[in-house]
Amino acid sequence: MTQKQLLKVEEVADILGVSKSTVWNICNPKSRHYRPDFPKPFKVSANATRWLVADVETYIGALANQAKGA
Repeated sequence: MTQKQLLKVEEVADILGVSKSTVWNICNPKSRHYRPDFPKPFKVSANATRWLVADVETYIGALANQAKGA
């Protein structure tokens, strides 16, 4: 059995403890919630966008390190 490598927006939202709309706003440069350091999603098909698990984990680790340093 292989480990899951890609996350749907619902899964990213669950991991971060936010709504799906917030995840999309974090990714949108026009939103006031935009985070340029947040991992960029990519299209796997015309109607499917995903994030790499490793990218999301790295982002969370960076947030934790910032919190420890503050």
